[in-house]
Amino acid sequence: MDTNQDSYDLVIDEDRHTYKFVSEGPRGKIQKVIAFKPISGIEGYYNLSFGDWNEVMQKINDSVVTNNLDTVKVLATVAQAIDSFLAANPGAIIFASGRDPARNRLYRMSIQKYLGEIKNRFVLRGCCNKKWRPFKKGLDYDAFTLFRR
Repeated sequence: MDTNQDSYDLVIDEDRHTYKFVSEGPRGKIQKVIAFKPISGIEGYYNLSFGDWNEVMQKINDSVVTNNLDTVKVLATVAQAIDSFLAANPGAIIFASGRDPARNRLYRMSIQKYLGEIKNRFVLRGCCNKKWRPFKKGLDYDAFTLFRR
């Protein structure tokens, strides 16, 4: 959540639950979507969905690996969207989990890089061995939650 990190311009929907941007790189311009969807039965929790927009299916494809050589910029843009969503939805708790261990590792490494800044503004927890705990470097997490302090 480095506010100085280069990021893409976001297009935000009216209710501030869907954020869109275009990734640009060697594979061309690729529409990305970040969506915060209420988790049924758990008041105040929102699932973070992120991936390439599939125009034919009209939904997010989170299983594709774009490899547009802009991972840092893309993750900085996702961080911007998270910050914007939490500012617009006080009290919301974001739940996020990668589609596989490799994606969770990527998220964990990015979180660790900016952990000081994140912890100054947010409460971050990770799920490891089916137990939720405050996020600590060096542990493999299956899922994460984040909310404003």
